[in-house]
Amino acid sequence: MGQLEGLNGLFKGLENQDSWQAQRQFRIVVQHWPKVVGFAVARKTRPICIQRQSLQVAAATAAWAQTLTYERLRILKKLNQYQTRPIRNIRFSTAQWNEGKPSDTTSTTQHPSYTGQLIPPTKTKPSTPVEAFETWAAAVQQMQKELAVCPKCQCRCPKGELDRWALCSLCAAKQWH
Repeated sequence: MGQLEGLNGLFKGLENQDSWQAQRQFRIVVQHWPKVVGFAVARKTRPICIQRQSLQVAAATAAWAQTLTYERLRILKKLNQYQTRPIRNIRFSTAQWNEGKPSDTTSTTQHPSYTGQLIPPTKTKPSTPVEAFETWAAAVQQMQKELAVCPKCQCRCPKGELDRWALCSLCAAKQWH
């Protein structure tokens, strides 16, 4: 047990040196991040590092990054309560979200062109770009047939839009302006 205490003392001594200040700040950020931003946000974000007193945070999507950019001053105020030297800025980006993580298909399935399982289990992968496009186009056409029809413009739209606004999103937006 004495060796562990000595090792902890060594790390604390190193962290107190100016060259290790950013590492110390970062360790404190990681320790308090879920408490500062909340559990739901903490699951969609990951602090990456501190460079030039600016905290770099990876976000799961561009929407999370943009939303949190608007909240950065509030987050900074909370984070700096735990710091001896304040962090001056936070930068949110999706750039490093998948680095160091196992392969995740979440970002693929959230892309607007994702249509679910495009290749039937009995068919092999498309061998040419043309074949891939044709497979994708057929899947999109099938999805279109399953969509609801807007009562105003007669365009196809997700059923959820009709449930929410009784119109497609485009007609609803035109109505509000």
